[in-house]
Amino acid sequence: MTNPDSEERSFDLLQWIPYCLPAEYDDDLALAGYYSKTQSERSNRALDAWDKEHPFKSSDELTAFQELERLGVYTNANFIRQAKPRMDTTPAESSSSGMIPESLKDHKELLNRLEHHASIVLSNEEDSLRRCQLLRLYADEVGFPITEKTAAILLLRAQGAVSGVCLPRMRGEKMDTTPTPWAWEGVIMAGTFNLLVAPPKVGKSALMVGMISAWFHGEDAYLGQPLHGVCPKVFIIGTDQPESDWHTLFKREGLVDREGNMAGPVEMLWHTGAPLHLTEGGIAHLGEIAAANPGSFFLLDSYHSCVAALGIDEATSAFDGPARQLAEALAPYKATLAMIHHTNKSVSGGNATNASRGSNALPAAASLTILMNWFKQPAEGQTQNDYRVVLKTQGRAKGTTLLIELQDDGWLLHGDGESVMAAEAMQEAADELQGRQADVFDYIKERWVLGEFTVAGTELSSHFNLERNKTSRCLRALVRKGLIEEAGMTETGPTGGRPSPLYRPARGSSLEAWQTSQTSQTSRVHTERSGLPPLTGSPRSDRGGSVQGGLTPSPGTPVELHRNGVWSNGWVVADASNADSVKAAKLGNANITVGSLRWDLDVRLCQSSPFKAAPETSDIYDPFDF
Repeated sequence: MTNPDSEERSFDLLQWIPYCLPAEYDDDLALAGYYSKTQSERSNRALDAWDKEHPFKSSDELTAFQELERLGVYTNANFIRQAKPRMDTTPAESSSSGMIPESLKDHKELLNRLEHHASIVLSNEEDSLRRCQLLRLYADEVGFPITEKTAAILLLRAQGAVSGVCLPRMRGEKMDTTPTPWAWEGVIMAGTFNLLVAPPKVGKSALMVGMISAWFHGEDAYLGQPLHGVCPKVFIIGTDQPESDWHTLFKREGLVDREGNMAGPVEMLWHTGAPLHLTEGGIAHLGEIAAANPGSFFLLDSYHSCVAALGIDEATSAFDGPARQLAEALAPYKATLAMIHHTNKSVSGGNATNASRGSNALPAAASLTILMNWFKQPAEGQTQNDYRVVLKTQGRAKGTTLLIELQDDGWLLHGDGESVMAAEAMQEAADELQGRQADVFDYIKERWVLGEFTVAGTELSSHFNLERNKTSRCLRALVRKGLIEEAGMTETGPTGGRPSPLYRPARGSSLEAWQTSQTSQTSRVHTERSGLPPLTGSPRSDRGGSVQGGLTPSPGTPVELHRNGVWSNGWVVADASNADSVKAAKLGNANITVGSLRWDLDVRLCQSSPFKAAPETSDIYDPFDF
């Protein structure tokens, strides 16, 4: 089976070969394994050419040794210690009891020369790939070929010897207990590494640019989360997008002037046309910028586009190497790093660690991970028509969950994500009920709506003519699904008997808990910026807001609600004065309502008999007059 990630990496590597590929990335060719096959063939040809130009040549010493071994001068006995030292012997006696072959001394000397040369390579070459190749070439010259992994280990050991060891915090010394401050409370930690993980086109860049703009314009909060301090200088490594796309985001958020020049807090912008990659030179350059601008903010979009040129396999633990090096380069200057990364194609939910594409080493390196994902995933083969996004954080600080939506004029906050998702899950569970459980749940909810009356199990048995054990099983099933909860016991009557449990809808102290997640109060993130028009509450231009012709459906109009990917009838309009907050009632039971529905997205006119919508007239419409 073809690995899509392997095909993408092969395609990125082939981009470095002029005229190697006839066109842009093609999914059909990728499924056929074309790119990995082409890259493998190119790599094999390069290795064959190298071996042809640099044939292996044994050193004079090794040739002489092999000849002496052939003549019988040296045998295996020369390399075996003759006597095992006793436990009561001294180190001097132990060393003299056996013979150390001269070849072992030569090999140790050879390894010492390699380690010494590794230090020389570190001092004279900046590029990590060239360092590794230079050390391997030297090893070939001295007749001791080494692998790339061995060369990397020798270079790493030499780097530790050159750099030295940092002084640790010693016992008795006072530790730094200053809590890590927030830049954007609950979402972005200041002075550390933050990783934002999300599927493509969900609005990652737009969210960060919107936050930066609100911070720069002096707003106290963004999407309900406080912004701390004054917005610092911002440096954007936007290698993943062309400059025109960045201009669109900057213009919407007021970060360009009237002439189209980049303004606001953004000091530098790298883009697809002028990229910056996380090579040693690129990381060193960003470190110099951080040193000259302490406390600055770095936005990197995206990690894959900045490390693709390095040829690092995403599935290996080395994938986080450039990210850790960049974080180490920025840390001494208290710089804040927000790095954008894509989700795995097969895992797009849960938490950022599981959803992150490639090795889990990358999210493990971050102090805080942020996951953005669609609130409702479209069914297979269908387009995305619900644009609400769930934002969840996870890491070494408190977690935050928000439900937000990107509209034409910026982001809209729909409230706390946890409560919204819980309400949505409870509503979906209620919609899936069938048979006896549905009847019992409707009865309990209707009694609560009438006057917050609890219902006893004995009352349900009598009302539905059920045996006591069947009633108990039904109630236990509803409790397990989180739809109802116990609310005390009945009092013992004059004739005695066991008390019966009382039930009510879970979190049933208000009707809002039993409406869908759209009932949560939504508040737009208004901004009053100097020189900028305030954001308005206009709906998305691509989803409409009223019935065709501009007429608002009158109360009692039969409608369908969108539930679990399908449209279901059996509802009528209760209030449609606002097309973005329609209220519908259950047909035949006006006490059961669902509010904050969006026209043509969550609710629409009935499409089939017997619930077809009647034309608008001046007469009063009777929903039961078919």
